[in-house]
Amino acid sequence: MKIKALLLVASCLVFVSSAAAKDHGITLKTLVANHLASIGTPAARNAAVTRFAQGTVRVTDILAGQVDLGGAAQFISQGDKLKCAFQLGVPQYPGEQFVFDGKNPKVATTGPNTRSALGQFFFTQSEILRNGLLGGSMSTAWPLLNPNSKQARLKLEGLKKIDGRELYDVDYTPRNHDASGDLSIHLYFDPQTFHHVMTIYRLTLHDASGQIQNGTDESTQTVEERFDDFRQVDGVTLPAHWTIRYRVEPGKPSELQWDVHFTGIEQKPL
Repeated sequence: MKIKALLLVASCLVFVSSAAAKDHGITLKTLVANHLASIGTPAARNAAVTRFAQGTVRVTDILAGQVDLGGAAQFISQGDKLKCAFQLGVPQYPGEQFVFDGKNPKVATTGPNTRSALGQFFFTQSEILRNGLLGGSMSTAWPLLNPNSKQARLKLEGLKKIDGRELYDVDYTPRNHDASGDLSIHLYFDPQTFHHVMTIYRLTLHDASGQIQNGTDESTQTVEERFDDFRQVDGVTLPAHWTIRYRVEPGKPSELQWDVHFTGIEQKPL
């Protein structure tokens, strides 16, 4: 019995050691370096000061199926500045516009003093725009292009399985968080290509006593950005397909999706 127990413990230790080696066989520094290399050479990455991406966007209500709108998408970035616009042309929902001018983030209203659920999320969690996270590596403001510029804290959490796919998980904590609630930001990278393929923002709101709001539809809000269809443009590899999903829980479930396909990407050199 003792021998069997020792063999069992030994096999468990081997399994744990293998898992640890698999998860932590790469450092954060190496991960970031490999990610930057997946975008392009330093010369190629630094060559473009301004990037224009345009295409189409389709907005759908994933759960209820009551929303299905199509329109134009535009993403412009210049250094730390960015502008993202979805134009739907519908009076009830004209679209979205997210802007960071290098100093102040701005989110357009969709009606008199009102914003969409997605717009309100980015408006209250302004550090997302300030840190250049929106749009991932499509943006010239992408913080990993210059990790020290935002003074954020990055922590490699190892490999995590997301929808059956193993990805490197990096916990990203902005230097300042002035908004209400607890916001977690996780960046995910493909372990083969080192492309940035996903960002998950999760906001937990609290009541006046500091407790998590329970029993409300908005106690937890989750926004996911997903990227694929990577293409080379002027020596840099960028995602031509971008999906944003907004979800609230618990209570009445709600999930909306903005599906963006960039059909044209241009860069202006120095």
